[in-house]
Amino acid sequence: MKFSALLVFFGFLLVSCSSGSDRSNNVEAASSQNDSLLAIPTDPIEELSSGQQLALDALDTFQMNTDERGRVYSTFAGLEQPCYPPDTVFTISQAELLVAMNQFVDLHCKNMSVETRTRLAAEAVMAQEEYTLALCTDGSQELSFKNGLPLQGVWVMPYVLGRRDVVLVW
Repeated sequence: MKFSALLVFFGFLLVSCSSGSDRSNNVEAASSQNDSLLAIPTDPIEELSSGQQLALDALDTFQMNTDERGRVYSTFAGLEQPCYPPDTVFTISQAELLVAMNQFVDLHCKNMSVETRTRLAAEAVMAQEEYTLALCTDGSQELSFKNGLPLQGVWVMPYVLGRRDVVLVW
């Protein structure tokens, strides 16, 4: 009698554990699809090239020298940003980012010389060949790509070099 009660107990325990893990796997799968920007890359972080280090240094310089605090900043890679969920996510090239970065620093880094802004913008975009861009406007602005990238809202470039998220507040 004790043996059969014990067998039934372990049977229920086994069933409850397996169905709970199936449920958690389904929740995790749905969550990972919805939060793909927040997923931590599994690739090992390699040592930076001198050009990549120069790009991060240029971003740090902008962070410290914008006319108004908080216009450019970096966070640890994969943190949920205050503006999430983004309105749209797309990929831009290094050349597209350079055009936008030049316009951004012309607007927000007037305390630097034009030559310095131009040089640092060119260095800052050299970290990667293309960037994922999460655009957040809080729905308050209509997105338009007619004249190129929308230079508005908050831009989040997640996992730059797998090390940091870079945020530009237009």
